[in-house]
Amino acid sequence: MEMASRTHAGLVRMRNEDALEVDLNYGVAVLADGMGGLMAGREASRLVVQEVLTQLRKGAGQQVDRANAGELPRESKLSFEGFGEAIHAAHQQVLQASAAKEMKAQMGSTVVIWGVSDGRWSAAHVGDSRLYRWHANALEQLSTDHSLAQRMLDSGEVEPGVDVEAHYGHVLTQGLGLRQPIEPGFHGGDIVGVGERFLLCSDGLSDMVSEEKMSQALALEDLEDAADQLLGFALDMGGKDNISLILIEP
Repeated sequence: MEMASRTHAGLVRMRNEDALEVDLNYGVAVLADGMGGLMAGREASRLVVQEVLTQLRKGAGQQVDRANAGELPRESKLSFEGFGEAIHAAHQQVLQASAAKEMKAQMGSTVVIWGVSDGRWSAAHVGDSRLYRWHANALEQLSTDHSLAQRMLDSGEVEPGVDVEAHYGHVLTQGLGLRQPIEPGFHGGDIVGVGERFLLCSDGLSDMVSEEKMSQALALEDLEDAADQLLGFALDMGGKDNISLILIEP
């Protein structure tokens, strides 16, 4: 398995409020985007990445201990259940950090997680950070944004002539640290093998780079070159937001 990651403040924002980390030993990748307009977005995204990885590594260690003790194996923490538990733990961490600071505004973050175990991949997301799968030279967006724009599109509430993405695309309906219930989206399947890649990214990439351009980059043989080209495309389009991405070749 190979992973390549990039994160950049972009060409407009003063600081980078995205966070990401990959762990090849555990076969997991996490990306978070501190929510724009909220205080301490940078801290929120880093708390989320740290807590998610802590929970997943802890679960993996416990499984090894059970196996060594001769117990029957339980479901991998790199699963829907494990990802859900890690996301809710991170949600509580951000809520507690916000309360400790007695902040009048909320801290918040998106998250997208990908992991592989026993020949299957699993993923989860909250917010508008996205998950894409590239296979047989075709790109597919697997995640559905937790945004007001997406909710309006799904319900058919869009008024004629209104660019719903431009007006409501960045109004999130779910986010870690927001004082409302969260319901992560889950995705998974068998590892196909050759010609299959996954892309995790913040909206600083997906808003700037078309799916056609994403596919062009993902078709490059070298994963590091593909990551460089994706970042370059976003910067060439103005780099109006923080840009973060993780590429995975299982």
